[in-house]
Amino acid sequence: MRPPILWIAAAFAAGLWTGLAGWPIVAPALCLAGGAAATLRRAPVAAACALAVLAGVLWGAAARGERMRTCAGRWTVQAAGSGGGAAGTRARITRAARVRLFDNAAAEGGMVDATVQGGPCGGRLRIRWPAGHPAAGGSEWIVAGRWLGRVERGLLAARHVRLADPVPRGRGAWRGRIAARARDLFGSRAPLVDALVLARRSELAPEVRERFARAGLAHLLAISGLHVGFLAAWLTLVLRWCGLGARTRFGVSAAIIGLYVWMLGAPAATLRAALMLAVGGVGRMRQRAVAPRGAIGLTVLLLLLLDPWALRAVGAWLSVAAVGAVVWAGRALARRPGAVRALGAGAAATLATAPITAYAFGTVAPVGIAANLVAIPLGAVAVPGLFATLLLSWIVPPVAALMAGGAGLALAAVDQVARLAAAVPGGHLVMATGWRSGLTWAALAAALGWVGLLRHRAWVSAARLAFLACVASWALVARTVSLDDPPGLAVHFLDVGQGDAAVLRTPHGHWVVLDGGPRGAGGDAGRRVVVPFLRRRGVARVSLVIASHGDADHLGGLPAVVETFRPALVLEPGEPLGKPLYLDWLAEVEASGARWTPARSGDRLVVDSVVFEVLSPDPRWASIPMDANEHSVVLRVRYGVVTLLFAGDAGLPVEARLAGRVGRVDVLKIGHHGSRSATSTRWLAELQPATAIISVGRGNRYGHPAPDVLDRLARAGIAVLRTDRAGTITLTTDGTRAHTDFRHHD
Repeated sequence: MRPPILWIAAAFAAGLWTGLAGWPIVAPALCLAGGAAATLRRAPVAAACALAVLAGVLWGAAARGERMRTCAGRWTVQAAGSGGGAAGTRARITRAARVRLFDNAAAEGGMVDATVQGGPCGGRLRIRWPAGHPAAGGSEWIVAGRWLGRVERGLLAARHVRLADPVPRGRGAWRGRIAARARDLFGSRAPLVDALVLARRSELAPEVRERFARAGLAHLLAISGLHVGFLAAWLTLVLRWCGLGARTRFGVSAAIIGLYVWMLGAPAATLRAALMLAVGGVGRMRQRAVAPRGAIGLTVLLLLLLDPWALRAVGAWLSVAAVGAVVWAGRALARRPGAVRALGAGAAATLATAPITAYAFGTVAPVGIAANLVAIPLGAVAVPGLFATLLLSWIVPPVAALMAGGAGLALAAVDQVARLAAAVPGGHLVMATGWRSGLTWAALAAALGWVGLLRHRAWVSAARLAFLACVASWALVARTVSLDDPPGLAVHFLDVGQGDAAVLRTPHGHWVVLDGGPRGAGGDAGRRVVVPFLRRRGVARVSLVIASHGDADHLGGLPAVVETFRPALVLEPGEPLGKPLYLDWLAEVEASGARWTPARSGDRLVVDSVVFEVLSPDPRWASIPMDANEHSVVLRVRYGVVTLLFAGDAGLPVEARLAGRVGRVDVLKIGHHGSRSATSTRWLAELQPATAIISVGRGNRYGHPAPDVLDRLARAGIAVLRTDRAGTITLTTDGTRAHTDFRHHD
């Protein structure tokens, strides 16, 4: 029988979700109170669950009211309630607050967190800090700018900042001092140290974050409960070596871990780990056997009481799912060899968290099952070594300098594991975020759990696996021979002038936007063309937005698209650009709540039955300093037997690097608007497209498309369609053939 605390925690969470959502609570509260009173004597657990739901509803309503009184809550409500539309309101109204920075702000600007000090409202804010104003963590500033987004995922795009108090204070001061010591001791590896010790990733290179995510090791950079476990284990060993008693060890460990969690800002994952350690420690001191499921249930209940919004924090979901899966695997494989137990625990944690990461981030990294077997033991040495080194730097600096060498070696080993795992083909899967991806992985996890390869006899598992294979085969055949005529894939190459923008509609009505046209003195093609085009077709939300690169003729209109349609996933090269347009683009993506990920060769997304494959750039190519055009996302789109290739502004160097790796395509979106710097004869000989699309502006000053390119296309017998002559070009296909339908832009 499961411990009642599990049911009570689940009931409290259900009520809390209702309260946080802001639904009417009076009638449900009265019903729950009456139900609890009626069942109290005959079914005490049911009555306790009803009371837990009621308590959760009230607790959630109180938490929601408190959040809406913060600056972020008030600004969001005021923006939504003002006339003229959200976009116009945000452009007109300037918000200002006095804040204390949570971390150092770099001279080149970026995202920082801060706590509002005084004034009519409080709370925490995420701020897009302007360049040219380096600031110390813990210092106070007056900031003013535009409020973007919602209360949950909004940010203040600061236009003006003024120093109010230069003396660092509080939590930010501690974090700033530790970050400074890390720079002195570890040099170029300091950003990685900040991520592993302080959960500070603002200065971490994008390629490092990408590498750890692809390797399934992103949790090492996000300060999960694993880091608290490392710290607790080493504290126990050191305090036991000092000869302290059990109660003293528990008190000292609890104080140190509590201080560490406070310094991190009490993120849900670390708070969960600290509470679980406290529950286990209290149980041992009272000489009580604590059932793992009961400990998890009590921990979740305490976590939601302390931080109600943890219920909506993906980090909390991942933390609870991972620890629950590890506990389950440990019990199921208790009699198996150590290697099997370790591999089974990793596989269980990956499967349990896959639906969450697929739903929230659109990524799953199966290679992490193997990578964690090596990285976690190395992390168990590296992370405590970093803690000890930083602590000794205040006490015995010469010893700290020696320890920094050993800890740096362990860091290098962890990074090398991530590098090798990230290079494994198919080890990292990318998909569109949302319920469809989450449910797909949940179904896969449930199916594998039902098969029970590690729990049942071989013949039972084999029989169940064969049954699932038959069901999958039947579903595939049924889909293939379906008598229903699928609506097919539609691709619209929009006439946005001298720029690029394409919109794809998948067979089941999902929308994908690839580039948004130019923004400049001639206007914003996103607001002028792309957004009206989508609205006329009744689009409420876009599933995927892809920015081929950061030039204004491709990226310019995308901020308006992201602001209006709030995509689930955003792909772009991830090349750090200091241009104002690129910074505005990142701010809109952050405010929209979309999952941002850099596009890299090997990434493969499936939306309905349309496959999007990234051919370029790869990580090594993206790290080479060159023209932004050569970092363009080269995308191959497949639907049935029909293949399209979008080349962005990639030129001859990219075409040469991809030679022999692309194959034949049916439709080629010509690279760089038909410039002579792209579309070589060798490129056309390999692709052999039947149709070429050129997105180009009428009478443009660049002379696009170049006569040389048109001549090469003519000699290859390729039909050429141009937006400057045909307007918006629409291609529709059922996956077996393609035909084009022309019309001028409407």
